[in-house]
Amino acid sequence: MGYAERTIVAVNYEQMSEEPENINFSQPSAEAAGDSKPKRGRPPVAKPAGSTASQAADKPAENKVVKLLDKNPVGMTLPEMAGGPRQLKRIRTLRPQLAEAIRAGLIMPVSQRAGHTVYRLVRHIANR
Repeated sequence: MGYAERTIVAVNYEQMSEEPENINFSQPSAEAAGDSKPKRGRPPVAKPAGSTASQAADKPAENKVVKLLDKNPVGMTLPEMAGGPRQLKRIRTLRPQLAEAIRAGLIMPVSQRAGHTVYRLVRHIANR
């Protein structure tokens, strides 16, 4: 865009009112934009009243460690459950869940693999 193509607009500030009335911006109004475009993102899920308190009392929270060991009857070490020895944040979050499952009697330490304790579900421990 060259210098000759630009236009200079002179504004008389004395004639302008305090409230801009008929100024057309390139953006449509908020009402028109909300009606024409579909909303982005995940739609909200309708929850029944009092669902969190009643569900917590009915069944205990599923343990991620128990789920992982249920899929693998051979047993797993803690770094294997976390997805690798460098997944330190995930190892830290799984360690209390593992201790809780051991206290509940769902999991037992069986042996060691590569210096780490192997844990197995009690129901998968059978006569071998």
